[in-house]
Amino acid sequence: MAKPGDVTNRTVQDQVMPLSGVCDCHVHVIGPFDRYPLSPLRSYTPQFATADHLVDMMQRLAIDRAVIVQPSIFGTDNSCSLEAVPRLQQAGLQGRVVAVLDGEVTPSQIDRLHRQGVRGLRVNLQSHAGAPLDQALDQIRAASAICERNGWHVQLFMDRQTIHATKEVLQSLPVPVVLDHFAGLCVDSVDDEPSRSVLELLASGQAWIKLSGTYRVTRDPFDERLKPLAQTLAAINPDRLVWASDWPHTPKHHGKASLEPPVKPYRSIDTAHLLHLIDTWLEPAVREQVLVDNPARLYEFAVRPQA
Repeated sequence: MAKPGDVTNRTVQDQVMPLSGVCDCHVHVIGPFDRYPLSPLRSYTPQFATADHLVDMMQRLAIDRAVIVQPSIFGTDNSCSLEAVPRLQQAGLQGRVVAVLDGEVTPSQIDRLHRQGVRGLRVNLQSHAGAPLDQALDQIRAASAICERNGWHVQLFMDRQTIHATKEVLQSLPVPVVLDHFAGLCVDSVDDEPSRSVLELLASGQAWIKLSGTYRVTRDPFDERLKPLAQTLAAINPDRLVWASDWPHTPKHHGKASLEPPVKPYRSIDTAHLLHLIDTWLEPAVREQVLVDNPARLYEFAVRPQA
């Protein structure tokens, strides 16, 4: 079977000197659907990319850790993401989960999720486009209240304009904020008011930014303009940056849910090349910080794997 989201079998060892403890901070595990049913009302229908596929990708690219992010297509049923963690452990890898909850959850349930590897809650406003701002703020506050119990973070997938509109609330939350996919910044300029709000959140230490989803920022996932953007962020606060592949590179969609939308293939993107970009963007010390040390703190990976 073809490997989801990959167009090559090259390993990262062919391109960069491998590090011990590298973490891919944003992947999805999807399927099989007979065990993990999709939400009938969803924005897209993907092919499956199972935990075994994820293990294969990580082993080929010498990635030791992964953060499995609950995709919108499963709603608040986190079973597929949670059950991937022990599969990674069986392969000698480490995993964490960013879950999606509806607010109706007890303290004991939260603690159980923590034991299962959950370290954050995702609020996805991009895959459900058009939500009113008040509703978005309610979701963010509700997620923050749950996260506060065990020191989790709130992970936000939304554009920089929405980040700007919610900046005061984000800055005041009692838990950290993690902004997906370059926080929706533009490769051409970060001088507009929404971008400045993103940079101020990063500089304050309240917000983390994932260097991920390059193809969500530019048409070309390997656009040379990504390098100065990454370097700008690293100059502002290298302690609050992490890297992610966004594997298996979910299909492009318009963010509007419908009943049983047709199946779409994953984007054909070289995941190894995405990892190699970090080596070209950042000097070695910062690269190691972004790939290893920062995610170890954020996701509580206590023990660094042996090389």
